[in-house]
Amino acid sequence: MKTLYLHIGTPKTGTCAIQELCTLNQELLNRQGYFYPEFPYSYPGFGKRRNGLFLQRPITKDGVRQVEEERQRFLEGMDIIRKCFETYDNVILSDEGIWGASCENRRSIWPELKDYSVQHKFTVKIIVYLRRQDLFIDSLWRQRVKGSGNNRSKVILPWEEYAEDIMEIAQLDYYAELEKLSSFFGRENVIARRFDRNYFPNGMIQADFLELIGLKLTDEYVITKQSVNVSMSGNTCEIKRIINSLPDITDSEYNLLRKNLLDINIVFGSEYKSNMFSSQEAEAFMETYRQGNRKIAEKYMNEKDTDLFDMDFSGICKWKKDNPYLLDDIIRFTVENNVRLLRKMEKENAVLWKEIDNLKSKLRHPLRTIVHIVSKKLKMAN
Repeated sequence: MKTLYLHIGTPKTGTCAIQELCTLNQELLNRQGYFYPEFPYSYPGFGKRRNGLFLQRPITKDGVRQVEEERQRFLEGMDIIRKCFETYDNVILSDEGIWGASCENRRSIWPELKDYSVQHKFTVKIIVYLRRQDLFIDSLWRQRVKGSGNNRSKVILPWEEYAEDIMEIAQLDYYAELEKLSSFFGRENVIARRFDRNYFPNGMIQADFLELIGLKLTDEYVITKQSVNVSMSGNTCEIKRIINSLPDITDSEYNLLRKNLLDINIVFGSEYKSNMFSSQEAEAFMETYRQGNRKIAEKYMNEKDTDLFDMDFSGICKWKKDNPYLLDDIIRFTVENNVRLLRKMEKENAVLWKEIDNLKSKLRHPLRTIVHIVSKKLKMAN
């Protein structure tokens, strides 16, 4: 039986690391009967390594959803997968947006995928990593303020005002969503994992993912050491939120400010480690989902009478705007940004001065220059 491994997120659970693992090690995966296909679809602002994007991304023209075109793209993409099965027993797709899209603009994705898999006789196994809900919301907020390298973030509201909207659309009732998946593909084909490196082999999500699909991480695999998608500290997030609100800066100016800020983000977070929830807020928030989370531990992980996540909130420090480090971080960013601009100007000026020196050299011999230009013109005329 052929198997489609569909990794659906959730967002902010190491998805970039998994996608990079599959992309960098394509040949090694191929030799073991696995394929991570690339599709001929382009989505501005999204990397090719998110190869499951076609399953959930809306297609619009003049602001109008093209439902039939989306359906055709789904079928085209699935036909490509079916052809991959002619060579490989296992195909891997990954896109963290599928978790949310299946509850919003692509609610038909699961029945469509189920029908197609039955018709063409392959198994679908869903892989999903779950992060403690308060930490997930915190991280999602920071990501939305951060934005992407291609799209300006439009988040300008402070945390307390924006958080309510996030909570409504983030599908935080994990148990209900997993049960919905199980109703289509069977509980045995829904693989839920905690996003917690304490549960990963050697603390590596790459090793954990490979084990889930029946492989083992060895020295043959290429693993990058740096974090692919670095989270912003609380102070960085606040500075970036203010930048988002500036109406008169161009996209290039915005991208330069964003890059410079993120480059020094690690310094900001080292002094003041904080969350957007207080310990009391996090505890009350998580109590809402505790029973459902315990059912996940029992039904999907065979752990009875166990909390899915660590419920100790005593070490949480809530971010506050009047924290003693914010002013220092603003000064650091201002100085660093100005120094980088000065260095950039110096390089550009050096190039200009070199061009000026070349012109001066030519002007010292005007007759020679004129003869050269005339000769060149005559050659072109002939």
